[in-house]
Amino acid sequence: MNHFGQQVRDRRLQENLSQEDLAQKIGISRNYLSQIERGQATNLSWQVREKLSATLGLKEESTDLTLQESPKLPPSLAKFAKSAKLPPDDVIMLARLKYRGQQPTTPEKWELLYSVIKVTMGKG
Repeated sequence: MNHFGQQVRDRRLQENLSQEDLAQKIGISRNYLSQIERGQATNLSWQVREKLSATLGLKEESTDLTLQESPKLPPSLAKFAKSAKLPPDDVIMLARLKYRGQQPTTPEKWELLYSVIKVTMGKG
């Protein structure tokens, strides 16, 4: 079981929620939630991770990292994050994103992706 899956399971039980109840709240199947809790779900989308975190009041340890402490931060993302003065949580969220195994390769492409996410989430 991975750390995030364990956090989800522990918090769900603390809140006296069944897997079915929690799955319905965040819009996934009970089977998928079970896979997440057991650490068997691969490529967990940031949307599902964020919904679970928000619904259960979880704060991931990795969001406490500063930009300098994040070893997997692509240079183009670091440049965009610095110039746009992004909050650390947003930088970490972006660093986790991949589309077909790829990430943006220039600061401009990161900016475009970030703008699309903000508009989609109603923050832009």
